Amino acid sequence: MSRLKRLWELLAYLYLCFYEEVSQKLGSSLAYLLSLPFWRKRELLKYPPPKRLRIAFEELGGAFLKIGQLLSTRVDLLPTEFIKELESLQDKVPPQDLKELLKHYPELKGIFLKIEREPIGSGSVAQVHKAVLKSGKEVAVKIIRPNAAKLISQDTAVLKALASLATLLYPPLKDFRVREVAQEIERMLREELDLSREGAYMELFKKFSKKEPNLFIPRVFWEFSSRNYLITEFVKGEKLTCAKIREEERKELARKFVHIVHRTIFELGVFHGDLHPGNIFLVEGGKFAFVDFGIVGRLSPDTLQEFFLFSLGVMNKDPDLIVNSLRRIGALPEGINEKLLKREILIFLDKYYNKPLSQIDAEKLFYEELSTARRFKIVLPEELVILMKTIAHTESIARLIYPDFRLPPLLKPYLKSLAPKFAYQFVKRKSLNLAMKYGELLEEGPKLVKDAVNYQKQSYRELFWGMALIGFSITLIFSPKLLLAYIPALVFADKMSRKSYNS
Repeated sequence: MSRLKRLWELLAYLYLCFYEEVSQKLGSSLAYLLSLPFWRKRELLKYPPPKRLRIAFEELGGAFLKIGQLLSTRVDLLPTEFIKELESLQDKVPPQDLKELLKHYPELKGIFLKIEREPIGSGSVAQVHKAVLKSGKEVAVKIIRPNAAKLISQDTAVLKALASLATLLYPPLKDFRVREVAQEIERMLREELDLSREGAYMELFKKFSKKEPNLFIPRVFWEFSSRNYLITEFVKGEKLTCAKIREEERKELARKFVHIVHRTIFELGVFHGDLHPGNIFLVEGGKFAFVDFGIVGRLSPDTLQEFFLFSLGVMNKDPDLIVNSLRRIGALPEGINEKLLKREILIFLDKYYNKPLSQIDAEKLFYEELSTARRFKIVLPEELVILMKTIAHTESIARLIYPDFRLPPLLKPYLKSLAPKFAYQFVKRKSLNLAMKYGELLEEGPKLVKDAVNYQKQSYRELFWGMALIGFSITLIFSPKLLLAYIPALVFADKMSRKSYNS
């Protein structure tokens, strides 16, 4: 029964949030009659629609607060004004009493000298307390709320039911894959229930910080952590909004921050998916400390390759590169008019690129870019949307440090510098796939060579170069330096084989 009540509440908020659109389609009289079952919630109508949606998520509470935050990343689905409003959502969830938490996780009692009763952060899934280990080390303890799994299961079931209902009542929504988006949100919420996953990503970033001297990642105390609670080093630093930074340091500090984020994306292939000022600290030595790795994006090599080409296309105003990348990642709907899409992309890019790079606002460009995508019913993979938003927000955060900062003048040369690396990795991956596909030929090689004397000359040449290609692929994968010797040897072998064959 509680699930039905939850569904009714959700329908009420959804109907009233989009009341104007319903009135236009059905007429004001019918729209008013349909709103009568939701009369108690009609007070929402005094606010503009984006604010209504934000208030609805806050009043629904529970897992819906987190759902609202995740929807704020879906700039390919919602208009900019809605996204901006949802971004202000905070997990304003009353903290669970510490005694209740420790009663549910009694093993925690023997770990600490003391643990502060008031949490330093409280959300619908977990809350964070400052504590001191018996060794005297100050730590942050992130603890999953005991009822979080049940709450997520209930609310995501309602969300998926509503997505199915909405698609049934309004078939054009199928083009926006709302049911798939609901499933993606459920997956992300369930992943947040496993804090060992968050700890594993922190370890990955910590290893990367050895290559990036300006990044600090707190240590994970694995000996005390589990799936339900994560104990990490307490970060002693200043939040960006409170940090006192000397004027002459601001420009370089902003550049360092942006460089860190870009390196994690394009070199590590993993990125912090919730970078806002509250999750970034300035620590000793001018380093940036990142915390709260509940949302982390992981890109496959192919997706990263396509995003690199997409970014290069935007920076170089190349619609072919952009559209081809979108097609390869499966973001283009069937029957799309690609010529019209390329024309719209050019018009859109002309609006920005007829002004100096230093004057381009990357965040504004990003939101308008996704607005164009919505018009063509382009739906990007979840991790790609979060990534694009992360890059756009990187500029906003950098401007908190240095108000005149602009992303494109820094990003364009960085992307160009990475082009040879991405080209090499692309050839290497494709060569490996080719080698695997034709690997079986190696077993048949001796027999094929023995039989080759009976083949015509054309067949012999095809065999020779087929074997040569396999050799090239294997050399490229395992020891690229040997190509300097392999290629001349190949040319020499080709000449000798011709002489032998002709004689």
